[in-house]
Amino acid sequence: MSDPADEPRTLRLSRCGARDHGSMLGLRTGDVLTGVDGTRWQGPAAALSARLAEAPGPLALTFLRDGALLTVLTRRGDLGAWDEVPAPEADIPAGPATAGLCNWEIMRRPDGTHDLFARRPSLLALVAPALWLAQVRLWTWFFTLVTALVLALPGGAPLMFAVWMAAGLHLWRSGDAHLRTARLVEGFYTAGILAARTEIEACNAWATLHPGAHFRFDHRSGMIPDPALQNG
Repeated sequence: MSDPADEPRTLRLSRCGARDHGSMLGLRTGDVLTGVDGTRWQGPAAALSARLAEAPGPLALTFLRDGALLTVLTRRGDLGAWDEVPAPEADIPAGPATAGLCNWEIMRRPDGTHDLFARRPSLLALVAPALWLAQVRLWTWFFTLVTALVLALPGGAPLMFAVWMAAGLHLWRSGDAHLRTARLVEGFYTAGILAARTEIEACNAWATLHPGAHFRFDHRSGMIPDPALQNG
């Protein structure tokens, strides 16, 4: 008969309240850590903090919640209060490796419509700010940039280029904040954070955690009608 002390152990968030860093990543009390950077995790909270401190950047932490997996990128191990629990069964995946992942912020409106955006600087925003603004539907900022370029036209190409580069640098640094503000104005609120490599992966991962969730621009099956737009 095996000794329970010899069984593989992992970590579970025994507390993840509003003041804990884990809640900022959409984690909840009861989430069980299955893997770190694509490798199955075994060990105490101190070992997890040490692993994160030694890493050159954020690591992918994968959690089991109600039979589904949730991955987030973080540099911190102090996500809440931890306790040690038996590791999940061997057939539960350890989750994806960190390379290529970024955190996506999932936003939800009271009518159930979802939207999302990547929480990382966008190279497109840096080199082609007008295109990026149109792509993410930040129309007020788009028309502001166009107006600024028109006003700079008498100054010639150097002034227009300076305006273009200033806009690109600003959006590269603060584009996600502008996206969040615009969605808040539309009635969305942050529903969670998850790590994925693409927008489609993020949509699929969220739908696994929340069956029936729909995004107003769902590239998996074309555009899903936005009830607010349909109602005028």
